[in-house]
Amino acid sequence: MLFQKLIVLLFLAGAFPVFAQYDFGANEGYTCWQCPVCGYVVSMTAEQAANINSYTPCPVCYSAYAGNFMPVSCPTALGVSSSDTFGKSNSTDASENTKPDYESSPETSSRKGKILMVLPPEQYQEEELNVPRDYFQSMGYSVALASKGVKTASGMNGENAQVDLDLKKVKLSDYIAVVFVGGEGIYSLKLNQDPDYIALAKSTETQEKLLAAICLAPWILADAGLLKGKRATASDTDHIKAKGAIVSDEAVVQDGNIITANGPDASREFAEAIVTALQNYGVAGSNRGISQMEKSSALTVSRTGLVREGSSSREK
Repeated sequence: MLFQKLIVLLFLAGAFPVFAQYDFGANEGYTCWQCPVCGYVVSMTAEQAANINSYTPCPVCYSAYAGNFMPVSCPTALGVSSSDTFGKSNSTDASENTKPDYESSPETSSRKGKILMVLPPEQYQEEELNVPRDYFQSMGYSVALASKGVKTASGMNGENAQVDLDLKKVKLSDYIAVVFVGGEGIYSLKLNQDPDYIALAKSTETQEKLLAAICLAPWILADAGLLKGKRATASDTDHIKAKGAIVSDEAVVQDGNIITANGPDASREFAEAIVTALQNYGVAGSNRGISQMEKSSALTVSRTGLVREGSSSREK
């Protein structure tokens, strides 16, 4: 029961603004613990800290386990003095900043993590970019746009999108998911045969991150050999079927850590499926990909701090 209560505490904390997460830590008997990857902080009693499952993933970025969280000073982590009031909104006059957080620069860090959206340099499908991007940002994720060889990508219907980085400069460890946007550019530029697009898809799968593609973009995954034996869809399914995919009639299909969608009309459902997958430990499974070496060297939380997994001082 204690473990279940702690899981609820973690996810409730993740549902509130950052300043609220530290409120508990200001009370006597609580300590704050910080994710070393995304900076998320949760407060716990000594008993909770001693009994937490060290393999519980961070509820925000899913990139670190509870055992890797670091003890921090609650006021210091919040960036306020001891005289500040916890739980008080950190916004000033509303007129000073009326722009929602999710409309900030794509390269601005998000406490939930960053999603990389990959565009054809020309003839991308606008709805397949705009609808998922707006939804991701409204849900607290930041978004970066990547393409190849251009600073501005052009859409099928005349829209332009500023590209944040070139495909060759992508540092995959910065992102929790990679989403390939479709459009006629996939076909006309033969991006499904482009070695850089294929390499990014393969690397995303190798690192077991969430990988998604919509419309013609699943062709890239198919030519990368990632859809063989997997359920998937696309706007034109003959190509992915020829590459070994098990074609589905559904608008959005998830098979493991891969999500595909069949076109612009499925853009919102596609975006929702991606966010749901990220909230469910990043992909379909929770502890997927943990090596025996990682398990043997994992850290766990105890009343006296962090100790090695299997240490005699660990309390069960």
